[in-house]
Amino acid sequence: MNWPFRTLLFLSLTFSLIINAQPRRFSKKITTSSIEGQVVEQVGNRMPIKGKLPYKGRPLATKIFIYQPLQIGQLENQNGAYCSHINGVLVKSVLSDSTGYYHIDLKPGKYSIVVGYDNGFFIPYFSGAEGVAYLLLEIGKPQILNITVNQKASY
Repeated sequence: MNWPFRTLLFLSLTFSLIINAQPRRFSKKITTSSIEGQVVEQVGNRMPIKGKLPYKGRPLATKIFIYQPLQIGQLENQNGAYCSHINGVLVKSVLSDSTGYYHIDLKPGKYSIVVGYDNGFFIPYFSGAEGVAYLLLEIGKPQILNITVNQKASY
């Protein structure tokens, strides 16, 4: 074979391979889940007023803490939804931004979530009679949890 013919054959085979090649599809195995939302604070008299829309609160830049599942007995100096110290295993923490937005990636599992507030912690909700703000995260199923810190509000 002469030189131009070999070059032409090479180019046509290369072109054919490029055209007919199927892209490789790599599927990234999802091994985490996430939780995100906004933290807002309500202060003062929050009694509903007829004809006025309810006040959602102002964004709160704070620290959000994720613990291994907590029981009420692990909270020190608890007063309603507030406590001064937690005797538990901290898994992760993150700061919310100036708009109160936060996002945390975690492995699937059961956790408790609390918010840093007033030199202590705010518990956004209780899980049954003894549980502290349980979250159950599943693989690839992000959750949205907006938190209203209302420790200094009255209703």
